[in-house]
Amino acid sequence: MIHCNNTDSPSLERPRPPGHVQRVGIFGGTFDPIHLGHLILAEAAFESLSLDRVIFIPNGFSPFKVATPPLASPEDRLEMIRLSIKEEARFSVDDREVRRSGPSYTIDTVRSLLAEYPGVRFVYLIGADNLKDLEKWHEIKELKNLVDFAVLDRRHLASSESIEFPIVQRRIDLSSTEIRQQVKNGLSIRFMVSEGVYQYIMKRGLYHSPITNAKA
Repeated sequence: MIHCNNTDSPSLERPRPPGHVQRVGIFGGTFDPIHLGHLILAEAAFESLSLDRVIFIPNGFSPFKVATPPLASPEDRLEMIRLSIKEEARFSVDDREVRRSGPSYTIDTVRSLLAEYPGVRFVYLIGADNLKDLEKWHEIKELKNLVDFAVLDRRHLASSESIEFPIVQRRIDLSSTEIRQQVKNGLSIRFMVSEGVYQYIMKRGLYHSPITNAKA
């Protein structure tokens, strides 16, 4: 059984009836930075998919984002996730992908999770905008045998008629790209991210243009 205390090693047991199979959502991504939309989707998935927990797993080096690597360091992205979920017992963060050298392949992450937590049924939460590349994922056939998939759709891009997985839909017009651009342009992001993340970005000078950082 997975435990959780919102640290990088999931802890805190929740009592379950005999025979209950724990269902845990894996929310992978760059989280550059994590924002309120991510948290809203995580909660929606928790409720609609009857999950016991959602684990945020920031990637270290995504094979699909070679040309656009994260602007914030792995350590900064991890800390922003910790700050965002520190008051939420249903969520935790795992740092295994940022600690791993080389590309962040989901199959490697899932195998290590299954070895660590036998008997848990993992549900991988994939963004609707990433579905087009799913069949290109490393060892995707084996990955589909190891986990269930569910689609997080914040722009109503997905249709149950054409997608084989459960769909979690919430209309959210917010993205990490927009937040980075807002910061770069000197505009407010206070109500786009948690207060802890807002303060962290301002204190660390993340996402500011080189000119802004030079003046700070």
